[in-house]
Amino acid sequence: MLISYNWLKQYIDLPDSVTPQEVADRLKLTTVEVEKIIHQGKGMEGMVVGKVLAAEKHPNADKLKVCKVDVGSEQIQIVCGGSNVVEGMLCAVAKLGAKVQWHGQGDLVEMKEVEIRGVKSYGMICAASEIGLAEMFPSQDDHAILDLAEILKNSMALPGKSLAMALALEDSVLEVDNKSLSNRPDLWGHYGIAREVAALFKKELKPYIVAEIKAGDEIKLKATIKDAELCPRYMAVAVSGVKIAPSPAWLQQRMVAAGLRSINNIVDITNYIMYDLGEPMHAFDASLLQSKNIIVRRAVDGEKFQTLDGATHDLDKNMLVIAGGDKAVALAGVMGGENSGINDGTTTVIFEAANFSAACIRKTSTRLGLRTDSSARFEKSLDPNLCELALCKAVELTLQMCPEAKVASNVVDEKHFKLYQGPIEITWEFLEKKIGVAIDPKEAVGILARLGFEVKEKKKSLLVKIPTWRATKDISIPEDLVEEVARIYGYDNISSALPCFPVTPAPINYERALEHAVRNILVTGLGYGEVSNYSFVSQKQILDLGDLVENYLELDNPLSQDKPFLRRNLLPNLLENTARALGDNNEVKIFEIGKVFRGHESGARVRANSDELLPGQDVWFTCVCASKKDKMPFWQARRVLEILMSSLGYTWEVVVKLDPPVAWEHPARVFLFNVNGTTCGVVHEVNPVVSEKYGIDYRAAAVSIKLSVLVELAKKPILHQTTVSYPSVTRDIAFMAKKELAHAAVEEALVHIDHLLIKVELFDIYEGATIGEEYKSMAYRLTFSHAERTLKTDEVDAVMIKVKKAITDLGGEMRG
Repeated sequence: MLISYNWLKQYIDLPDSVTPQEVADRLKLTTVEVEKIIHQGKGMEGMVVGKVLAAEKHPNADKLKVCKVDVGSEQIQIVCGGSNVVEGMLCAVAKLGAKVQWHGQGDLVEMKEVEIRGVKSYGMICAASEIGLAEMFPSQDDHAILDLAEILKNSMALPGKSLAMALALEDSVLEVDNKSLSNRPDLWGHYGIAREVAALFKKELKPYIVAEIKAGDEIKLKATIKDAELCPRYMAVAVSGVKIAPSPAWLQQRMVAAGLRSINNIVDITNYIMYDLGEPMHAFDASLLQSKNIIVRRAVDGEKFQTLDGATHDLDKNMLVIAGGDKAVALAGVMGGENSGINDGTTTVIFEAANFSAACIRKTSTRLGLRTDSSARFEKSLDPNLCELALCKAVELTLQMCPEAKVASNVVDEKHFKLYQGPIEITWEFLEKKIGVAIDPKEAVGILARLGFEVKEKKKSLLVKIPTWRATKDISIPEDLVEEVARIYGYDNISSALPCFPVTPAPINYERALEHAVRNILVTGLGYGEVSNYSFVSQKQILDLGDLVENYLELDNPLSQDKPFLRRNLLPNLLENTARALGDNNEVKIFEIGKVFRGHESGARVRANSDELLPGQDVWFTCVCASKKDKMPFWQARRVLEILMSSLGYTWEVVVKLDPPVAWEHPARVFLFNVNGTTCGVVHEVNPVVSEKYGIDYRAAAVSIKLSVLVELAKKPILHQTTVSYPSVTRDIAFMAKKELAHAAVEEALVHIDHLLIKVELFDIYEGATIGEEYKSMAYRLTFSHAERTLKTDEVDAVMIKVKKAITDLGGEMRG
């Protein structure tokens, strides 16, 4: 939004010592974001008002004239091709050194002494387009120069006077970022900004005085509001005897400053009031309305409406229209209709000033892709009381510009609103605590008063009444008042300081610490990558997993219609991740930590406003490993469990599953494990049938651990062990055994066989036709060590004899 500095000074007596830059800087620190300052007079240096003393035909050109022009300090000769140049006219003259744009196009050209068809020329008599004023002073003739006779009056018309000063274009315009105004409906007009500037510079804000409308009886106006929630207030009045004409110079100057194009006096009045008060207005040609009973109603689904820009829109029942009879004549709060707009033949105008639902206007504007200055303001929740000021101002300006005009109707005022204005009580202690500095009570009261709040002082507090322009979703709680005082007082006047209170560490979150530890081990120690999936699964994922859909909780309002169910475990999404990753990689090792949701289990948290417990939401860890070269990833999954539990300090034991495995677990390669007698998770190979449904053409295995249970279980005590400085000895053995022989049984038989045997590792299992369908080959690496000396070969051999006997006792047959 553009804010004219001269316009602001209309409402505040700012001394000349206060510059536009200073105002912009103060506003940036307290109120809005000022992007830049535009100096209107810039670019018009060397341009003055001139008076044509003589205009004679050029001796060598039919369409040129040789003019003698009074430019104040001298009389100069200029060759001019203007079709309307005549003796005695006032014109805009670009003297030598000034820069103009030839015929309003191309780059700027500096004026120099030239010879045109044999005649010297010392400047240029300009058209409006050549000095950037085409919108302010439009012309039907491209060859006509700017005639200032009707524009400039009295002393303003003196030859030699600066053109920028004569046209009152020596203004500075502040460009404000609209986003910074989103929460301030009162700042969408010059008067609202002026209120802020007055508060900042401790100056008096001039009251906005308008003449009361004296109703006429020529036309009987009526308004019917069908939905008061969408239209809290509607005002209208008719003015007859109007003559559509160009706006006076001062109003055109205001339009230029606001970045608008001057159209005609009536349209410019409505635009001026919108930029002055912040209240959008609309004007109808009364002769184009079917009825003088104005109806504010919802649109009908499929109703077509043509706006002033010529576009036709399909409306729906959530949009609001203004109708004059059966036909809609305006899209409420957004844009008027082509069928009721002001035209050159308009003689009777109906002015409308209304207040509409912010949500309705915002949705309408978004739905139609039609954002206007009007909709941008209404969607911020404007003060309904602005309607009366705006209507009175519109009538006042119309009567000034059209001497024969008169109010032709009653004033329609349908209102159905009530604003919360407090009072809000705020204590001095609360104010000081929130700001962090003691502010003089007189200063605080003065700030609020300058901003328009009514303040009553009590012994220890203030009772503050909210002005109507701040009572529409802006100020409602004591903290809002704190912000008002603090920003006007100046944030830079509040010294920064560290808080003075004891800082005690937060209680340790053991579950979160366990999650961090698991991540660290998997990523840095085992080379796994972490993934984060949404907590939702699809019906296809559930069925492909072999599970029942009725076991899952379904969301009423899912983020995606494809995945409406809450996950019961982490595996489905991880299998999808694995299938995608195997397309580009030979090996995939991923894990996830997250909550699962099980409706048949009660959690620890209670529903809001209820004694009912929420479903169980335990935290689980699941990892999946798969390789194109590994036909038995089950052992890698077991290795993950061993390293993870050892690194975390837990002792664990295998529990053979007595119940049949679930559909996604391999029927043979699966086991549960316990910690301190509590089942904490499962290690399994993924059932090949399930893998195939998920698009995984290779074997995959998984480890799932219920971290919510594991964190509650005691770890094994950490014992100090002296570092052995003597070398260890390793031996590898392999033997055949029946498939029923479990690694746990072998480990249990060997680990305590001799004190010199300190480590037993299974590193290979082989199954194949060469050793028989009922058998498998198992290979172990055995580590021997002594804390006080180097071992001898015969000592290791003696232990190996015991190892072989133990394996034979288990039914194993040594190989090699």
